[in-house]
Amino acid sequence: MKRAAMALIGAAAVALALTGCSPAASDAPEPAEGELQTVKVGAVPVVDVAALYVGENEGFFAEQGIELEIEFGQGSAAMIPALINGQYDLLYGGSVNLLQAVGQGLPLVATAVGGRSTGVVGEDHGGVLVPADSEIQSAADLEGRTVAVNALRGLHEVALWEAIRKDGGDPAQVDFVEMALPDMGAALEIGQIDAASTAEPFLGVLQGAGDRLVTSTYAEADPDFVTALYFTTEEKAESDRELIERFNTALEQSFDYAQEHPDAVRAELGNFTEIDPALVDGMILTDFTWGLTEGDLQLIADLAAAAESLDDPDGATERAAGFIAGE
Repeated sequence: MKRAAMALIGAAAVALALTGCSPAASDAPEPAEGELQTVKVGAVPVVDVAALYVGENEGFFAEQGIELEIEFGQGSAAMIPALINGQYDLLYGGSVNLLQAVGQGLPLVATAVGGRSTGVVGEDHGGVLVPADSEIQSAADLEGRTVAVNALRGLHEVALWEAIRKDGGDPAQVDFVEMALPDMGAALEIGQIDAASTAEPFLGVLQGAGDRLVTSTYAEADPDFVTALYFTTEEKAESDRELIERFNTALEQSFDYAQEHPDAVRAELGNFTEIDPALVDGMILTDFTWGLTEGDLQLIADLAAAAESLDDPDGATERAAGFIAGE
């Protein structure tokens, strides 16, 4: 597998996305018979992505004639322009980011589930952490506090709005600030923020360092919360549907294997994180249950609308579900 680091995408990439000046990934020449076809996947470095490495090791993608090339960035919202201008075939990212992008008129569709909440409070792979001696004891206590999220109006903020509301608090009174996930621990330590909304592997790292969990954000928002998706452009979904279906076949096998062999998932984390091996065994993994429905997307869209982060949840859901509706 080809692995490369990726810098954040700035204004120049956005301009290329709008003008279509970059060559599309689908423009690459078809592989010769017997050769593997490269599929370029953009992703953020979280635990869910380990399923891709598991699938490669087990030969699931090769069986479908696919070689994966994964590039990592800080957040899916920043990587969407690169997907549109053809740098990627598919993007793994936050479910909220996709619905928001579609709501803004971008031609994107969901192709597969990327990860979901375990649905178990206290045993989920996303949550809000505070220093051990903090006065904050629950989601409602975050009112009037500064909370770091990796993307404003993104997955963590949307889920936390619902968790705070369910706990009797007012999420509109929270000061959300954008911060990269790896920087949140230091910010907590020096008091720059009051709480950090984060996910594995960072969740386990910070808990191992002594920070305390106050709410399991995804599970508190809804036990059926789909946290991440694989998605592509409408044009790619139409022109290369067969390729995406082959990718999904391999991905489904990877998810099934990951669900039955969690140690195989943990063994792959060193490929894209620098987590202490001593913390890996206790890390909470995503629920790798396969399947994605329009109802899953509607739930995400409705929560985003309730968090004042999406104007037309029904319209965004319908457009984002265009690919899966045809399966």
